[in-house]
Amino acid sequence: MLKKFDFNENNIIFDKNINIIFEDENIIIVNKPFGMLSCKDKTGNDINLFDIIKNMTNCKDLAIINRLDRGVGGIVIFSKNVKSTNILTEYMKNHNFEKRYLAIVCGESKKEDNLINFIMKNQRQNISKIVNKNSSGAKEAKLSYKKISQIKISENIYSLIDIDLQTGRHHQIRVQMANVNLPLYNDIKYNKNIKRKEGKGNIGLFCYKMSFKHPMTNQYLKFEVSPKDEEMFKNFYN
Repeated sequence: MLKKFDFNENNIIFDKNINIIFEDENIIIVNKPFGMLSCKDKTGNDINLFDIIKNMTNCKDLAIINRLDRGVGGIVIFSKNVKSTNILTEYMKNHNFEKRYLAIVCGESKKEDNLINFIMKNQRQNISKIVNKNSSGAKEAKLSYKKISQIKISENIYSLIDIDLQTGRHHQIRVQMANVNLPLYNDIKYNKNIKRKEGKGNIGLFCYKMSFKHPMTNQYLKFEVSPKDEEMFKNFYN
């Protein structure tokens, strides 16, 4: 039997509002809060989503299939057994997921655009950059976007765009949008025009939709969530 949960601060650990969108015996779909790590980092000091879900489920074979940066919110997929993990990992490698993001970018975006670049990750600095396709370690990165709306706050223009992520490279959306002079809101790592973050410091990026075949039943699944109540995003929904 498929289950839906909506945990609140009275019945989850760590006083965090974790929303489990879907769960069965093979997978768990979670709406990750902004500001939370997906997995434990090098320090091991901060609360992370993986440990919370593992504590909730007591699943010894739990694995995380996709990760979101700390400052990013939205859909994260977990598998509960080795077979599901292997199948979903192959799906991810072969780009058999539909991944859609809402992004708040600084500036006036085009109505729509397709971006194709080659990206290389600097492991030591934990950043990525656009490079020539012949560069050692370069990986092709593709996305397309459509503009949803635009607002002006204190003389600054922000655009809300819907991104279809066709590959899954490190910091791909952040670095590709910055490369066309549309850096993400609050992304000080790739937006050199801002010196400090605003509000809670979260980045204007949210994974709102994931579609894929169930690893065991082959049923096509589609999950959608909304960031309309989140800090900066709510300005576009009023």
